Amino acid sequence: MKTKFTHFGLILLIFFLGFTLIIQGQTTTKQQERVYIKIEIKGMACPYCAFGMEKKLKEISGVNNVEIELKEGLAYISTLKEQKPSKESIQDIILNAGFTVGKIFYSNTSFVREKTKKE
Repeated sequence: MKTKFTHFGLILLIFFLGFTLIIQGQTTTKQQERVYIKIEIKGMACPYCAFGMEKKLKEISGVNNVEIELKEGLAYISTLKEQKPSKESIQDIILNAGFTVGKIFYSNTSFVREKTKKE
């Protein structure tokens, strides 16, 4: 009798732990869903321009990763999916910084970028 109870308790414990891990995994995945944004910015002529633009883009709620490719005139940002900024808000920030906005692309995966040659 004691053996049956021990096995049942062990099975119940394993089931509970497995269920808990599944719930935690789903919560973590949902919290980490990101949106990636590629922005064409015209008029950045120097590293100072790029640095200023980077600072302005980091002011967008939820954005903590900004990469500027000065030579290509591109900015790459990522943010949590639920904090995805609108095209209008991105355009306003860039226009207020004194630059011209090109196309804005959204993606659920990171953009593939070519390595630029160092000259």
